[in-house]
Amino acid sequence: MLKFRQTKIKAHRFISVLVSITFLSVLFYPGNILAVEFTMDNVDDMERWQINQDINEKRSEIQDLKRQIGVYQKNISAKQRELNSLSNQVSTLNQSIAKINLEIEKINLEVETLNLKMENTELKIQAKEKEIGDQKEVVAEVIRTLHREQQKSSLLEVLILNDSFSDFMSELEQLEDMQDVLVGGVEELNTVKMALHSDRGSLEEERIELDTLKGVLDNKIGSLDTQKSAKYNLLTLTAGQESKYQELLQQAREEQEQVNNDIVYLEKIAREKLNRQLKLEAIESDGLMWPVASRIVTAYFHDPDYPYRYIFEHNAIDIASPQGSPIRAAESGYVARAKDGGKTGYSYIMIVHADGMSTVYGHVNRMNIAEDQFVSKGQVIGYSGGMPGTRGAGPFSTGPHLHFELRINGVPVNALNYLP
Repeated sequence: MLKFRQTKIKAHRFISVLVSITFLSVLFYPGNILAVEFTMDNVDDMERWQINQDINEKRSEIQDLKRQIGVYQKNISAKQRELNSLSNQVSTLNQSIAKINLEIEKINLEVETLNLKMENTELKIQAKEKEIGDQKEVVAEVIRTLHREQQKSSLLEVLILNDSFSDFMSELEQLEDMQDVLVGGVEELNTVKMALHSDRGSLEEERIELDTLKGVLDNKIGSLDTQKSAKYNLLTLTAGQESKYQELLQQAREEQEQVNNDIVYLEKIAREKLNRQLKLEAIESDGLMWPVASRIVTAYFHDPDYPYRYIFEHNAIDIASPQGSPIRAAESGYVARAKDGGKTGYSYIMIVHADGMSTVYGHVNRMNIAEDQFVSKGQVIGYSGGMPGTRGAGPFSTGPHLHFELRINGVPVNALNYLP
């Protein structure tokens, strides 16, 4: 009789565990867990909500800046179509300076926005990882309890406590179902965790893109310095007089036309000499190299923001480079032109390469080679200039930099498409 009572007590314990499982499975069912994701019942939810508000505000600010930048761009284009005059050029430079300042502000806002998005995702990941840990602990405790209770009861005792074998099997199936629900809840939370980690991976990729954007920001800052320098240099050279400006304008146009004519004519002659040289020496090339140590581009190929675009198209890239920096041949070739413009003129070097390619290096302060000479890739051919008023800079230089031009079969192309 005593043994029968003990068996009955164990049966009640078994049923109690089963009821507990049912209660926990309802309480922690994945649908219920996910349903509270966007509530603000704790500090983390409030913090995420505030971050989302900040992100939306910054996005709105970025859109406003884009509209303002568009207005300045239209004004610049309109000014460039007007009669070439000193006042128009100064006005264009002022508009460009204002536009670049807005672009710098926009990029900084984009940086802040991405940082907020990453912070928000980190908070979500931490919250979900805590949910997963709590849920796993619940499941582990249920399993430990079941194991302890099952160790106390033999199969014969369980069968005695049930009216039929089918009732016993039904209870076992119900137990398995409850376990499946709990395991399913854990799996669902793991899925959420993986999704959040995927989101963080996406944001890391955006951070890589942002690093590139920061490079653009550096270039914009360099471009801003260029515009300011151009304005200062222009006012210094002309002393605010229209007649002096028109004189400089005519000089620059004639000089540019002469440079273009020289390049076209001399390339044909130099290429014949180069071909003869190439027959004597086996030269292998792995592509162009950057001609100076810097990688900061302050003016791009056909750049719409180039301050003197209405005078002549910018068929090159300008690379920021301190005055007196070594200039290296971007590829092995033949020096077709080494023009020394003196103290006030424009100095440049043109090298003809194989495969119809030629390169031009402008604003050279000091030459290190001579015409009719073969040079190797990486060889120092001169030293950069561009500081207004210095040797080789020319009348419309905007500051220390290297003007680097690439031509294919005589036609100017974007050098950035060929540089590593």
